[in-house]
Amino acid sequence: MRVSILREECENGKLVLLLKIEIEINNLHQHELSDLEGQVLDFILDNNEITQKELGELFGRANACRAVRNLEAMGLVRRERKGKTYVIRVV
Repeated sequence: MRVSILREECENGKLVLLLKIEIEINNLHQHELSDLEGQVLDFILDNNEITQKELGELFGRANACRAVRNLEAMGLVRRERKGKTYVIRVV
């Protein structure tokens, strides 16, 4: 993990920092993700992008949806609406 200070300011007696934090996906993958989330992330990485419908067919609809929402909340993937489904890409 690397942390860089992009900007620092003093406001009302408080130090305000704008930080850039870089975390390697491999390290995050090993320590933070569930098995299913790791499998889904690996599959997306291997294919560059995939639809949520295709993930649902491979991992089960509810499991894929839950895993993608969790990965999106972590900031690892982005979902973009495409018709009645979503296209999922690694950020």
